[in-house]
Amino acid sequence: MGSSDQPPSLRWLFFGWSGRVSRLPYALAWAFWMTLAAAFLTRMVMTPQDQPAFVVWTLLFFAVGVVSTLSSVMLTIKRLHDMALPAPLVLCLFVPAISIFALIAFLVWPGTPGPNLHGAVADRPKE
Repeated sequence: MGSSDQPPSLRWLFFGWSGRVSRLPYALAWAFWMTLAAAFLTRMVMTPQDQPAFVVWTLLFFAVGVVSTLSSVMLTIKRLHDMALPAPLVLCLFVPAISIFALIAFLVWPGTPGPNLHGAVADRPKE
């Protein structure tokens, strides 16, 4: 059983940078991070500021923010690989005026059919 027979890991999906990722896993990963951030934000807002739990929820919210930002960069690099576009376009996500349009484009733009420089098939690390 070769490495191509095994499904890619969640660690690769969220934090790997090689290979390609198609639209559906990209959208689902973004939805996961948004949902997680919203859950921690809700707990932070619902906890009174004078309770010690407020500090815990605030720190957890910011930790999720940092981890999700790093993961989103890695996801977007793999998405750009699938579209056969250069990875530095990931910086578009950090420009406020165009970030939402870039994210929408990354979500709806189809990937390159067949193999490209970043892998033979989508949703796999480059071998």
